[in-house]
Amino acid sequence: MTSVSRGWEVPGYVQIEELGSGAQGTVVLARHQSGGPAVAIKYLAPDLLRNTTARDAFRGEAELLRRVVDPHVARLFYYVESPQGAAIILEAVPGRSLRRVLDDHEEPLAPEAALTMLKGSLLGLAAAHAVGIVHRDYKPANVLVQDDGQSKLIDFGIAVLTGQGDHAGTPAYMAPEQWEGQPATPATDLYAATCVFVECVTGRKPFQATTVEEYRTQHATAPVPLDQVPEPLQPLVQRGLAKSPAERTWNAHEFVGELEEIAVREYGPDWEQRGIIALGAVAATVGAAVPLAALGGSLLAHGASSTGMGAMASGATGHAAGLVHGAASADFAAKAGASTSKGVLSKLGGTKGAAAIAGVGVGGAIAAWVLWPSGPGVGGASHGGIHAYWTHPGVLTGQPYMPASDTPYMDLTLTVRPARMKPGTTLRLVEQFRARTPSGGKYLPGGRRQCFGEKTKRTDVTGNYSFGWNSDDPVKDYVLYFYKVPPAKRHELPTGTGAIPVRAKSIMTGRAEPYVPSECAFLSRWTQTFTLRVPGSDVLAPGKYLVTPIGPMRITGKRAGVSQEAMGTVNEGAAPVVRVLGG
Repeated sequence: MTSVSRGWEVPGYVQIEELGSGAQGTVVLARHQSGGPAVAIKYLAPDLLRNTTARDAFRGEAELLRRVVDPHVARLFYYVESPQGAAIILEAVPGRSLRRVLDDHEEPLAPEAALTMLKGSLLGLAAAHAVGIVHRDYKPANVLVQDDGQSKLIDFGIAVLTGQGDHAGTPAYMAPEQWEGQPATPATDLYAATCVFVECVTGRKPFQATTVEEYRTQHATAPVPLDQVPEPLQPLVQRGLAKSPAERTWNAHEFVGELEEIAVREYGPDWEQRGIIALGAVAATVGAAVPLAALGGSLLAHGASSTGMGAMASGATGHAAGLVHGAASADFAAKAGASTSKGVLSKLGGTKGAAAIAGVGVGGAIAAWVLWPSGPGVGGASHGGIHAYWTHPGVLTGQPYMPASDTPYMDLTLTVRPARMKPGTTLRLVEQFRARTPSGGKYLPGGRRQCFGEKTKRTDVTGNYSFGWNSDDPVKDYVLYFYKVPPAKRHELPTGTGAIPVRAKSIMTGRAEPYVPSECAFLSRWTQTFTLRVPGSDVLAPGKYLVTPIGPMRITGKRAGVSQEAMGTVNEGAAPVVRVLGG
Protein backbone atom coordinates (compact mmCIF):
# COMPACT_ATOMS: atom_id res chain seq x y z
CA MET A 1 0.00 0.00 0.00
CA THR A 2 1.45 3.33 -1.07
CA SER A 3 0.45 6.80 0.04
CA VAL A 4 1.06 9.67 -2.33
CA SER A 5 0.88 13.39 -1.77
CA ARG A 6 0.17 15.70 -4.70
CA GLY A 7 -1.38 18.71 -2.99
CA TRP A 8 -5.08 19.04 -3.75
CA GLU A 9 -7.25 15.92 -3.32
CA VAL A 10 -10.97 15.30 -3.75
CA PRO A 11 -12.59 16.20 -0.41
CA GLY A 12 -14.01 13.29 1.56
CA TYR A 13 -11.84 10.56 0.00
CA VAL A 14 -9.04 8.60 1.64
CA GLN A 15 -6.31 7.46 -0.72
CA ILE A 16 -5.32 3.79 -0.60
CA GLU A 17 -2.51 3.65 -3.14
CA GLU A 18 -1.23 5.10 -6.40
CA LEU A 19 -2.04 2.99 -9.44
CA GLY A 20 -0.17 4.89 -12.14
CA SER A 21 1.04 8.26 -13.31
CA GLY A 22 1.88 9.95 -16.58
CA ALA A 23 2.02 13.26 -18.40
CA GLN A 24 -1.72 13.84 -18.04
CA GLY A 25 -1.86 13.11 -14.32
CA THR A 26 -2.12 10.41 -11.70
CA VAL A 27 -4.60 7.63 -10.97
CA VAL A 28 -5.12 6.50 -7.38
CA LEU A 29 -7.25 3.90 -5.65
CA ALA A 30 -9.36 5.55 -2.93
CA ARG A 31 -12.37 5.06 -0.69
CA HIS A 32 -14.83 7.58 0.68
CA GLN A 33 -14.29 8.31 4.36
CA SER A 34 -17.87 7.22 5.10
CA GLY A 35 -17.19 3.77 3.63
CA GLY A 36 -18.41 2.09 0.47
CA PRO A 37 -16.53 0.43 -2.39
CA ALA A 38 -13.15 1.58 -3.65
CA VAL A 39 -13.01 3.96 -6.60
CA ALA A 40 -10.32 5.00 -9.04
CA ILE A 41 -9.66 8.75 -9.08
CA LYS A 42 -7.92 10.24 -12.08
CA TYR A 43 -6.31 13.60 -11.22
CA LEU A 44 -5.35 16.13 -13.87
CA ALA A 45 -1.65 16.99 -13.55
CA PRO A 46 -1.19 20.24 -11.55
CA ASP A 47 0.91 21.83 -14.30
CA LEU A 48 -2.00 21.37 -16.74
CA LEU A 49 -4.55 23.21 -14.61
CA ARG A 50 -3.68 26.53 -16.28
CA ASN A 51 -3.65 24.95 -19.73
CA THR A 52 -7.11 25.79 -21.04
CA THR A 53 -6.98 23.18 -23.82
CA ALA A 54 -5.94 20.36 -21.48
CA ARG A 55 -8.46 21.32 -18.82
CA ASP A 56 -11.28 21.60 -21.35
CA ALA A 57 -10.37 18.20 -22.82
CA PHE A 58 -10.36 16.66 -19.35
CA ARG A 59 -13.76 18.14 -18.58
CA GLY A 60 -15.03 17.19 -22.03
CA GLU A 61 -14.09 13.57 -21.43
CA ALA A 62 -16.37 13.49 -18.41
CA GLU A 63 -19.12 15.42 -20.23
CA LEU A 64 -19.27 12.68 -22.86
CA LEU A 65 -19.03 9.78 -20.45
CA ARG A 66 -21.79 10.99 -18.15
CA ARG A 67 -24.29 9.88 -20.82
CA VAL A 68 -23.37 6.20 -20.89
CA VAL A 69 -25.20 3.80 -18.56
CA ASP A 70 -24.80 0.09 -19.14
CA PRO A 71 -23.42 -2.97 -17.31
CA HIS A 72 -20.98 -3.44 -20.18
CA VAL A 73 -19.33 -0.03 -19.69
CA ALA A 74 -17.28 0.93 -16.63
CA ARG A 75 -18.99 3.86 -14.92
CA LEU A 76 -17.95 7.43 -14.37
CA PHE A 77 -19.35 8.43 -10.96
CA TYR A 78 -18.75 12.17 -11.18
CA TYR A 79 -16.38 14.95 -12.14
CA VAL A 80 -14.89 17.37 -9.61
CA GLU A 81 -13.27 20.68 -10.46
CA SER A 82 -12.03 23.60 -8.36
CA PRO A 83 -9.35 26.30 -8.75
CA GLN A 84 -6.95 23.90 -7.01
CA GLY A 85 -7.52 20.82 -9.17
CA ALA A 86 -9.70 18.59 -11.33
CA ALA A 87 -10.51 14.90 -11.01
CA ILE A 88 -12.62 12.17 -12.60
CA ILE A 89 -14.00 9.58 -10.16
CA LEU A 90 -14.36 6.14 -11.75
CA GLU A 91 -15.68 2.71 -10.97
CA ALA A 92 -12.73 0.51 -9.95
CA VAL A 93 -13.46 -2.64 -11.91
CA PRO A 94 -11.70 -5.86 -10.83
CA GLY A 95 -10.82 -7.67 -14.01
CA ARG A 96 -8.21 -8.55 -16.56
CA SER A 97 -8.01 -7.25 -20.11
CA LEU A 98 -9.07 -9.27 -23.11
CA ARG A 99 -5.56 -8.59 -24.39
CA ARG A 100 -4.14 -10.58 -21.47
CA VAL A 101 -6.73 -13.32 -21.90
CA LEU A 102 -5.76 -13.78 -25.57
CA ASP A 103 -2.04 -13.62 -24.88
CA ASP A 104 -2.12 -16.09 -21.98
CA HIS A 105 -4.42 -18.57 -23.72
CA GLU A 106 -1.99 -18.75 -26.68
CA GLU A 107 -4.56 -20.18 -29.08
CA PRO A 108 -7.70 -19.00 -30.88
CA LEU A 109 -11.03 -19.01 -29.10
CA ALA A 110 -13.66 -21.49 -30.20
CA PRO A 111 -16.33 -19.89 -32.43
CA GLU A 112 -18.96 -19.94 -29.66
CA ALA A 113 -16.61 -18.15 -27.28
CA ALA A 114 -15.58 -15.54 -29.84
CA LEU A 115 -19.22 -14.86 -30.71
CA THR A 116 -20.13 -14.46 -27.04
CA MET A 117 -17.21 -12.07 -26.54
CA LEU A 118 -18.31 -10.03 -29.54
CA LYS A 119 -21.91 -9.87 -28.32
CA GLY A 120 -20.94 -8.47 -24.91
CA SER A 121 -18.67 -5.87 -26.50
CA LEU A 122 -21.32 -4.85 -29.00
CA LEU A 123 -23.79 -4.23 -26.19
CA GLY A 124 -21.27 -1.89 -24.54
CA LEU A 125 -20.73 -0.05 -27.81
CA ALA A 126 -24.50 0.11 -28.35
CA ALA A 127 -24.90 1.93 -25.04
CA ALA A 128 -22.38 4.56 -26.16
CA HIS A 129 -23.84 4.88 -29.64
CA ALA A 130 -27.35 5.31 -28.22
CA VAL A 131 -26.25 8.62 -26.69
CA GLY A 132 -24.25 9.78 -29.70
CA ILE A 133 -20.75 8.71 -28.63
CA VAL A 134 -18.24 6.88 -30.82
CA HIS A 135 -15.48 5.12 -28.82
CA ARG A 136 -12.85 5.14 -31.63
CA ASP A 137 -10.36 2.98 -29.71
CA TYR A 138 -12.03 -0.41 -29.31
CA LYS A 139 -9.30 -3.05 -28.90
CA PRO A 140 -8.53 -6.03 -26.63
CA ALA A 141 -6.73 -3.81 -24.11
CA ASN A 142 -9.93 -1.80 -23.61
CA VAL A 143 -12.21 -4.71 -22.75
CA LEU A 144 -12.12 -5.96 -19.15
CA VAL A 145 -13.10 -9.51 -18.22
CA GLN A 146 -14.35 -9.85 -14.65
CA ASP A 147 -14.42 -12.82 -12.28
CA ASP A 148 -18.21 -13.06 -12.49
CA GLY A 149 -18.24 -13.48 -16.25
CA GLN A 150 -19.23 -9.94 -17.17
CA SER A 151 -17.18 -7.81 -19.53
CA LYS A 152 -16.84 -4.04 -19.44
CA LEU A 153 -15.70 -1.57 -22.05
CA ILE A 154 -13.19 1.03 -20.80
CA ASP A 155 -11.04 3.93 -22.00
CA PHE A 156 -13.14 6.58 -23.77
CA GLY A 157 -10.21 9.02 -23.81
CA ILE A 158 -10.47 9.78 -27.54
CA ALA A 159 -14.22 9.26 -27.85
CA VAL A 160 -16.14 11.89 -29.80
CA LEU A 161 -19.71 12.73 -30.66
CA THR A 162 -20.95 11.07 -33.82
CA GLY A 163 -19.87 13.12 -36.82
CA GLN A 164 -16.66 14.43 -35.30
CA GLY A 165 -13.28 12.94 -36.03
CA ASP A 166 -9.56 13.14 -36.65
CA HIS A 167 -6.72 10.66 -37.11
CA ALA A 168 -6.69 9.31 -33.53
CA GLY A 169 -6.84 5.58 -32.86
CA THR A 170 -4.79 2.39 -32.59
CA PRO A 171 -3.38 1.35 -36.01
CA ALA A 172 -4.16 -2.39 -35.84
CA TYR A 173 -7.89 -1.71 -35.39
CA MET A 174 -8.53 1.62 -37.17
CA ALA A 175 -11.26 1.80 -39.81
CA PRO A 176 -10.31 3.27 -43.22
CA GLU A 177 -12.22 6.49 -42.50
CA GLN A 178 -10.20 7.04 -39.31
CA TRP A 179 -6.98 7.03 -41.32
CA GLU A 180 -8.45 9.80 -43.49
CA GLY A 181 -9.63 11.87 -40.52
CA GLN A 182 -13.25 11.59 -41.67
CA PRO A 183 -16.23 11.85 -39.28
CA ALA A 184 -16.55 8.94 -36.87
CA THR A 185 -19.78 6.93 -36.79
CA PRO A 186 -21.01 3.78 -35.04
CA ALA A 187 -19.76 1.89 -38.11
CA THR A 188 -16.23 2.99 -37.14
CA ASP A 189 -16.49 1.14 -33.83
CA LEU A 190 -18.10 -1.91 -35.41
CA TYR A 191 -15.14 -2.19 -37.81
CA ALA A 192 -12.77 -2.27 -34.83
CA ALA A 193 -14.98 -4.80 -33.02
CA THR A 194 -14.87 -7.05 -36.09
CA CYS A 195 -11.07 -6.76 -36.17
CA VAL A 196 -10.95 -7.97 -32.57
CA PHE A 197 -13.43 -10.75 -33.35
CA VAL A 198 -11.14 -11.98 -36.14
CA GLU A 199 -8.21 -11.92 -33.72
CA CYS A 200 -10.20 -13.96 -31.18
CA VAL A 201 -11.34 -16.63 -33.63
CA THR A 202 -8.08 -16.95 -35.61
CA GLY A 203 -5.41 -16.00 -33.08
CA ARG A 204 -4.09 -13.27 -35.43
CA LYS A 205 -4.92 -9.63 -36.08
CA PRO A 206 -6.75 -9.32 -39.41
CA PHE A 207 -4.03 -7.13 -40.93
CA GLN A 208 -0.31 -7.64 -40.27
CA ALA A 209 2.16 -4.75 -40.48
CA THR A 210 5.39 -3.46 -38.95
CA THR A 211 4.93 0.27 -39.67
CA VAL A 212 2.08 2.75 -39.45
CA GLU A 213 2.05 3.29 -43.21
CA GLU A 214 1.79 -0.46 -43.81
CA TYR A 215 -1.23 -0.56 -41.49
CA ARG A 216 -2.80 2.36 -43.36
CA THR A 217 -2.40 0.56 -46.69
CA GLN A 218 -3.68 -2.75 -45.35
CA HIS A 219 -6.85 -1.26 -43.86
CA ALA A 220 -7.49 0.89 -46.93
CA THR A 221 -6.87 -1.59 -49.76
CA ALA A 222 -6.19 -5.17 -48.60
CA PRO A 223 -8.95 -7.77 -49.11
CA VAL A 224 -10.87 -8.83 -46.04
CA PRO A 225 -8.87 -11.77 -44.58
CA LEU A 226 -11.24 -14.72 -44.47
CA ASP A 227 -8.94 -17.69 -45.01
CA GLN A 228 -8.71 -18.66 -41.31
CA VAL A 229 -12.20 -17.54 -40.29
CA PRO A 230 -14.69 -20.44 -39.95
CA GLU A 231 -16.91 -20.47 -43.01
CA PRO A 232 -20.22 -19.83 -41.19
CA LEU A 233 -18.76 -16.64 -39.69
CA GLN A 234 -17.31 -15.23 -42.90
CA PRO A 235 -20.40 -13.17 -43.91
CA LEU A 236 -20.31 -11.45 -40.50
CA VAL A 237 -16.62 -10.58 -40.94
CA GLN A 238 -17.04 -9.58 -44.59
CA ARG A 239 -19.65 -7.02 -43.69
CA GLY A 240 -18.00 -5.79 -40.50
CA LEU A 241 -14.71 -5.09 -42.31
CA ALA A 242 -16.19 -3.45 -45.40
CA LYS A 243 -13.98 -0.57 -46.54
CA SER A 244 -16.92 1.82 -46.84
CA PRO A 245 -18.87 2.67 -43.66
CA ALA A 246 -22.07 2.63 -45.71
CA GLU A 247 -21.59 -1.09 -46.41
CA ARG A 248 -21.24 -2.03 -42.73
CA THR A 249 -23.91 -2.45 -40.08
CA TRP A 250 -24.36 0.89 -38.30
CA ASN A 251 -26.47 -0.32 -35.40
CA ALA A 252 -24.72 -2.48 -32.79
CA HIS A 253 -28.00 -4.08 -31.70
CA GLU A 254 -28.64 -4.98 -35.33
CA PHE A 255 -25.18 -6.56 -35.47
CA VAL A 256 -26.06 -8.56 -32.34
CA GLY A 257 -29.23 -9.77 -34.04
CA GLU A 258 -27.30 -10.98 -37.09
CA LEU A 259 -24.71 -12.60 -34.83
CA GLU A 260 -27.36 -14.49 -32.87
CA GLU A 261 -29.08 -15.72 -36.04
CA ILE A 262 -25.81 -17.20 -37.32
CA ALA A 263 -24.85 -18.61 -33.92
CA VAL A 264 -28.18 -20.38 -33.37
CA ARG A 265 -28.23 -21.74 -36.92
CA GLU A 266 -24.63 -22.99 -36.94
CA TYR A 267 -23.86 -23.83 -33.31
CA GLY A 268 -27.25 -24.56 -31.77
CA PRO A 269 -29.57 -22.68 -29.41
CA ASP A 270 -27.28 -23.29 -26.41
CA TRP A 271 -24.17 -21.77 -28.01
CA GLU A 272 -23.97 -18.91 -25.53
CA GLN A 273 -24.69 -21.14 -22.55
CA ARG A 274 -21.54 -23.07 -23.35
CA GLY A 275 -19.57 -19.87 -23.64
CA ILE A 276 -20.84 -18.55 -20.31
CA ILE A 277 -19.82 -21.72 -18.48
CA ALA A 278 -16.35 -21.63 -20.03
CA LEU A 279 -15.76 -18.08 -18.76
CA GLY A 280 -15.16 -19.32 -15.22
CA ALA A 281 -12.32 -21.44 -16.56
CA VAL A 282 -10.80 -18.48 -18.40
CA ALA A 283 -10.92 -16.23 -15.35
CA ALA A 284 -9.23 -18.93 -13.27
CA THR A 285 -6.37 -19.50 -15.67
CA VAL A 286 -5.45 -15.89 -16.43
CA GLY A 287 -4.57 -14.82 -12.89
CA ALA A 288 -5.84 -12.41 -10.28
CA ALA A 289 -8.07 -9.49 -11.20
CA VAL A 290 -6.76 -5.97 -10.74
CA PRO A 291 -8.56 -2.61 -10.50
CA LEU A 292 -9.41 -0.92 -13.77
CA ALA A 293 -6.91 1.89 -13.31
CA ALA A 294 -4.00 -0.49 -12.76
CA LEU A 295 -4.21 -2.01 -16.23
CA GLY A 296 -1.56 0.30 -17.61
CA GLY A 297 -0.77 3.79 -18.77
CA SER A 298 -3.66 4.01 -21.20
CA LEU A 299 -5.71 5.91 -18.64
CA LEU A 300 -3.11 8.66 -18.66
CA ALA A 301 -1.76 8.94 -22.21
CA HIS A 302 -4.43 11.35 -23.40
CA GLY A 303 -4.97 12.11 -27.05
CA ALA A 304 -2.90 9.39 -28.72
CA SER A 305 -2.95 9.35 -32.50
CA SER A 306 -2.30 6.93 -35.31
CA THR A 307 1.20 8.31 -35.78
CA GLY A 308 2.47 5.88 -33.12
CA MET A 309 2.50 2.13 -33.65
CA GLY A 310 1.21 1.31 -30.20
CA ALA A 311 -1.08 4.29 -29.92
CA MET A 312 -3.19 3.99 -26.77
CA ALA A 313 -5.86 6.48 -25.97
CA SER A 314 -6.64 7.53 -22.46
CA GLY A 315 -9.74 7.87 -20.52
CA ALA A 316 -12.14 6.85 -17.90
CA THR A 317 -15.30 5.13 -18.80
CA GLY A 318 -18.85 5.19 -17.66
CA HIS A 319 -21.49 7.65 -16.68
CA ALA A 320 -21.94 10.40 -14.12
CA ALA A 321 -24.01 8.59 -11.55
CA GLY A 322 -25.37 9.34 -8.13
CA LEU A 323 -24.99 12.41 -5.96
CA VAL A 324 -21.68 13.95 -4.92
CA HIS A 325 -20.35 12.29 -1.77
CA GLY A 326 -19.43 14.19 1.37
CA ALA A 327 -18.02 17.65 0.91
CA ALA A 328 -16.85 17.08 -2.66
CA SER A 329 -17.90 19.78 -5.12
CA ALA A 330 -18.78 18.51 -8.60
CA ASP A 331 -19.46 20.22 -11.91
CA PHE A 332 -22.21 17.73 -12.49
CA ALA A 333 -23.82 14.72 -10.87
CA ALA A 334 -26.62 12.99 -12.75
CA LYS A 335 -28.61 10.02 -11.62
CA ALA A 336 -27.82 6.79 -13.42
CA GLY A 337 -29.98 3.94 -14.57
CA ALA A 338 -29.11 0.37 -15.44
CA SER A 339 -29.70 -1.99 -18.32
CA THR A 340 -30.93 -5.54 -18.01
CA SER A 341 -29.04 -6.85 -21.03
CA LYS A 342 -26.77 -9.80 -20.24
CA GLY A 343 -23.57 -10.18 -22.21
CA VAL A 344 -20.36 -11.92 -21.24
CA LEU A 345 -17.00 -12.82 -22.68
CA SER A 346 -16.21 -16.51 -22.73
CA LYS A 347 -13.46 -18.77 -23.90
CA LEU A 348 -13.65 -22.44 -24.85
CA GLY A 349 -11.18 -25.19 -25.65
CA GLY A 350 -7.97 -26.55 -24.17
CA THR A 351 -7.40 -28.74 -21.14
CA LYS A 352 -6.76 -25.71 -18.93
CA GLY A 353 -10.28 -24.49 -19.53
CA ALA A 354 -11.92 -27.88 -19.03
CA ALA A 355 -10.13 -28.49 -15.76
CA ALA A 356 -10.92 -25.07 -14.35
CA ILE A 357 -14.69 -25.44 -14.79
CA ALA A 358 -14.67 -27.28 -11.49
CA GLY A 359 -12.99 -24.24 -9.89
CA VAL A 360 -13.84 -20.59 -9.55
CA GLY A 361 -16.44 -18.81 -11.59
CA VAL A 362 -18.75 -21.75 -12.22
CA GLY A 363 -21.52 -20.58 -9.87
CA GLY A 364 -22.04 -17.37 -11.81
CA ALA A 365 -21.94 -19.23 -15.10
CA ILE A 366 -24.60 -21.75 -14.01
CA ALA A 367 -26.83 -18.95 -12.71
CA ALA A 368 -26.67 -17.29 -16.12
CA TRP A 369 -27.44 -20.63 -17.78
CA VAL A 370 -30.65 -21.37 -15.94
CA LEU A 371 -32.00 -17.90 -16.72
CA TRP A 372 -31.17 -18.05 -20.42
CA PRO A 373 -34.10 -18.44 -22.90
CA SER A 374 -33.69 -21.19 -25.45
CA GLY A 375 -35.42 -22.77 -28.38
CA PRO A 376 -36.26 -21.54 -31.88
CA GLY A 377 -39.96 -20.98 -31.20
CA VAL A 378 -41.65 -18.10 -29.40
CA GLY A 379 -39.13 -16.19 -27.32
CA GLY A 380 -35.99 -14.10 -27.44
CA ALA A 381 -35.59 -10.34 -27.38
CA SER A 382 -34.95 -7.69 -29.99
CA HIS A 383 -33.35 -4.32 -29.42
CA GLY A 384 -33.32 -0.99 -31.18
CA GLY A 385 -33.52 2.69 -30.56
CA ILE A 386 -33.19 6.17 -31.91
CA HIS A 387 -30.74 8.93 -31.03
CA ALA A 388 -31.64 12.42 -32.22
CA TYR A 389 -29.42 15.50 -31.99
CA TRP A 390 -28.53 18.65 -33.94
CA THR A 391 -25.25 19.47 -35.65
CA HIS A 392 -26.15 23.18 -35.59
CA PRO A 393 -27.96 23.43 -32.26
CA GLY A 394 -27.52 27.20 -32.12
CA VAL A 395 -29.87 27.54 -35.10
CA LEU A 396 -32.50 25.51 -33.24
CA THR A 397 -32.10 27.27 -29.89
CA GLY A 398 -31.39 30.79 -31.11
CA GLN A 399 -27.86 30.83 -29.66
CA PRO A 400 -25.40 31.23 -32.56
CA TYR A 401 -22.33 30.49 -30.40
CA MET A 402 -23.72 27.27 -28.93
CA PRO A 403 -21.19 24.42 -29.51
CA ALA A 404 -22.31 21.16 -31.08
CA SER A 405 -21.39 19.29 -27.88
CA ASP A 406 -24.19 21.13 -26.01
CA THR A 407 -26.85 19.98 -28.44
CA PRO A 408 -30.29 19.05 -27.17
CA TYR A 409 -30.77 15.33 -27.61
CA MET A 410 -33.41 12.67 -27.23
CA ASP A 411 -32.73 8.95 -26.87
CA LEU A 412 -35.21 6.10 -26.98
CA THR A 413 -33.84 2.63 -26.28
CA LEU A 414 -36.34 -0.04 -27.27
CA THR A 415 -36.52 -3.67 -26.13
CA VAL A 416 -39.18 -6.04 -27.46
CA ARG A 417 -40.01 -9.42 -25.93
CA PRO A 418 -40.62 -11.90 -27.41
CA ALA A 419 -38.81 -11.29 -30.68
CA ARG A 420 -40.51 -14.36 -32.18
CA MET A 421 -44.24 -14.52 -31.62
CA LYS A 422 -47.46 -16.16 -32.72
CA PRO A 423 -50.98 -14.70 -32.96
CA GLY A 424 -52.31 -14.38 -29.43
CA THR A 425 -48.84 -13.95 -27.88
CA THR A 426 -48.51 -11.03 -25.44
CA LEU A 427 -45.89 -8.64 -26.79
CA ARG A 428 -44.15 -6.14 -24.54
CA LEU A 429 -42.10 -3.17 -25.75
CA VAL A 430 -40.12 -1.27 -23.11
CA GLU A 431 -39.03 2.24 -24.06
CA GLN A 432 -36.26 3.85 -21.99
CA PHE A 433 -36.48 7.59 -22.62
CA ARG A 434 -33.69 10.12 -22.01
CA ALA A 435 -33.51 13.73 -23.14
CA ARG A 436 -31.49 16.90 -22.55
CA THR A 437 -33.27 20.21 -23.08
CA PRO A 438 -31.00 23.28 -22.66
CA SER A 439 -32.77 26.22 -21.05
CA GLY A 440 -31.78 29.52 -19.47
CA GLY A 441 -28.27 29.62 -20.92
CA LYS A 442 -26.49 32.27 -22.98
CA TYR A 443 -23.51 31.39 -25.16
CA LEU A 444 -20.70 33.83 -25.78
CA PRO A 445 -18.19 33.87 -28.65
CA GLY A 446 -15.97 30.82 -28.31
CA GLY A 447 -18.81 28.71 -26.88
CA ARG A 448 -18.49 29.75 -23.22
CA ARG A 449 -21.81 29.35 -21.41
CA GLN A 450 -23.49 31.58 -18.85
CA CYS A 451 -26.39 29.93 -17.05
CA PHE A 452 -29.14 32.12 -15.61
CA GLY A 453 -31.27 29.29 -14.29
CA GLU A 454 -34.57 27.58 -14.74
CA LYS A 455 -36.84 30.53 -13.98
CA THR A 456 -34.96 33.41 -15.56
CA LYS A 457 -37.01 36.01 -17.38
CA ARG A 458 -34.20 37.08 -19.69
CA THR A 459 -35.09 37.15 -23.37
CA ASP A 460 -31.53 36.59 -24.66
CA VAL A 461 -31.10 33.05 -23.35
CA THR A 462 -31.87 29.58 -24.70
CA GLY A 463 -35.62 29.29 -25.21
CA ASN A 464 -38.51 29.48 -27.65
CA TYR A 465 -37.82 26.11 -29.26
CA SER A 466 -38.86 22.49 -28.82
CA PHE A 467 -38.21 19.07 -30.26
CA GLY A 468 -40.04 15.78 -30.43
CA TRP A 469 -41.70 13.35 -32.79
CA ASN A 470 -44.53 14.07 -35.17
CA SER A 471 -46.68 11.15 -36.19
CA ASP A 472 -48.23 11.24 -39.67
CA ASP A 473 -50.81 8.71 -38.50
CA PRO A 474 -54.20 10.04 -37.32
CA VAL A 475 -54.45 7.36 -34.60
CA LYS A 476 -54.34 9.15 -31.24
CA ASP A 477 -54.47 6.18 -28.88
CA TYR A 478 -51.36 4.33 -27.76
CA VAL A 479 -50.24 2.13 -30.62
CA LEU A 480 -47.23 0.22 -31.85
CA TYR A 481 -46.37 0.54 -35.52
CA PHE A 482 -45.38 -2.56 -37.52
CA TYR A 483 -43.45 -2.06 -40.77
CA LYS A 484 -43.25 -5.14 -43.02
CA VAL A 485 -39.76 -6.24 -44.08
CA PRO A 486 -39.57 -5.79 -47.04
CA PRO A 487 -40.46 -3.16 -48.26
CA ALA A 488 -39.10 -1.64 -45.03
CA LYS A 489 -35.33 -2.09 -44.68
CA ARG A 490 -34.20 -3.60 -41.40
CA HIS A 491 -30.99 -1.53 -41.32
CA GLU A 492 -32.75 1.82 -41.65
CA LEU A 493 -35.11 3.87 -39.51
CA PRO A 494 -38.68 3.37 -40.74
CA THR A 495 -39.61 6.90 -41.77
CA GLY A 496 -41.98 6.13 -44.65
CA THR A 497 -45.62 5.21 -44.88
CA GLY A 498 -47.24 1.80 -44.82
CA ALA A 499 -47.05 1.01 -41.11
CA ILE A 500 -49.69 -1.21 -39.54
CA PRO A 501 -50.85 0.41 -36.27
CA VAL A 502 -51.90 -1.96 -33.50
CA ARG A 503 -53.48 -0.53 -30.35
CA ALA A 504 -51.57 -1.15 -27.14
CA LYS A 505 -51.83 -0.48 -23.43
CA SER A 506 -49.19 1.83 -21.97
CA ILE A 507 -47.79 2.49 -18.49
CA MET A 508 -45.22 5.17 -17.66
CA THR A 509 -42.94 4.77 -14.64
CA GLY A 510 -39.94 6.54 -13.13
CA ARG A 511 -40.69 9.91 -14.66
CA ALA A 512 -38.24 12.64 -13.65
CA GLU A 513 -37.47 15.96 -15.36
CA PRO A 514 -35.16 17.92 -13.03
CA TYR A 515 -33.43 21.13 -13.99
CA VAL A 516 -29.67 20.62 -13.51
CA PRO A 517 -27.84 23.97 -13.17
CA SER A 518 -24.44 22.47 -14.00
CA GLU A 519 -25.92 21.31 -17.33
CA CYS A 520 -28.05 24.47 -17.73
CA ALA A 521 -30.72 22.09 -18.96
CA PHE A 522 -33.62 19.87 -18.04
CA LEU A 523 -32.58 16.20 -17.94
CA SER A 524 -35.63 14.04 -18.54
CA ARG A 525 -35.99 10.30 -18.08
CA TRP A 526 -38.76 7.76 -17.79
CA THR A 527 -39.74 4.24 -18.79
CA GLN A 528 -42.82 3.52 -20.88
CA THR A 529 -44.06 -0.04 -21.27
CA PHE A 530 -46.40 -0.98 -24.13
CA THR A 531 -48.25 -4.29 -24.18
CA LEU A 532 -50.55 -5.82 -26.76
CA ARG A 533 -51.94 -9.14 -27.89
CA VAL A 534 -50.47 -10.06 -31.29
CA PRO A 535 -53.34 -9.99 -33.79
CA GLY A 536 -54.11 -12.71 -36.32
CA SER A 537 -52.82 -13.07 -39.86
CA ASP A 538 -55.61 -10.88 -41.19
CA VAL A 539 -53.75 -7.96 -39.58
CA LEU A 540 -50.13 -9.17 -39.28
CA ALA A 541 -49.24 -11.80 -41.85
CA PRO A 542 -46.36 -14.14 -40.94
CA GLY A 543 -42.97 -12.57 -41.59
CA LYS A 544 -40.50 -10.00 -40.29
CA TYR A 545 -41.48 -6.54 -39.07
CA LEU A 546 -39.86 -3.44 -37.65
CA VAL A 547 -41.80 -2.39 -34.56
CA THR A 548 -41.72 1.06 -32.94
CA PRO A 549 -43.93 3.34 -30.79
CA ILE A 550 -43.21 6.20 -33.21
CA GLY A 551 -44.62 6.28 -36.70
CA PRO A 552 -42.66 7.38 -38.67
CA MET A 553 -39.55 6.86 -36.50
CA ARG A 554 -38.30 10.43 -36.71
CA ILE A 555 -37.62 13.27 -34.26
CA THR A 556 -37.62 16.89 -35.41
CA GLY A 557 -36.71 20.29 -34.02
CA LYS A 558 -39.25 23.08 -33.86
CA ARG A 559 -38.41 26.76 -34.18
CA ALA A 560 -40.46 29.25 -36.17
CA GLY A 561 -39.14 29.78 -39.69
CA VAL A 562 -36.22 27.36 -39.38
CA SER A 563 -35.87 24.23 -41.52
CA GLN A 564 -34.60 20.86 -40.33
CA GLU A 565 -31.71 21.17 -42.79
CA ALA A 566 -30.60 24.51 -41.35
CA MET A 567 -30.51 23.20 -37.77
CA GLY A 568 -28.84 19.96 -38.83
CA THR A 569 -31.39 17.48 -37.50
CA VAL A 570 -29.89 14.00 -37.20
CA ASN A 571 -31.82 10.79 -36.44
CA GLU A 572 -29.72 7.65 -35.99
CA GLY A 573 -30.59 4.12 -35.00
CA ALA A 574 -32.82 1.26 -36.03
CA ALA A 575 -36.10 -0.27 -34.98
CA PRO A 576 -36.27 -3.68 -33.25
CA VAL A 577 -36.85 -6.55 -35.68
CA VAL A 578 -39.52 -9.13 -34.78
CA ARG A 579 -40.81 -12.22 -36.53
CA VAL A 580 -44.48 -13.16 -36.55
CA LEU A 581 -44.80 -16.94 -36.85
CA GLY A 582 -47.65 -18.76 -38.49
CA GLY A 583 -50.32 -20.61 -36.53
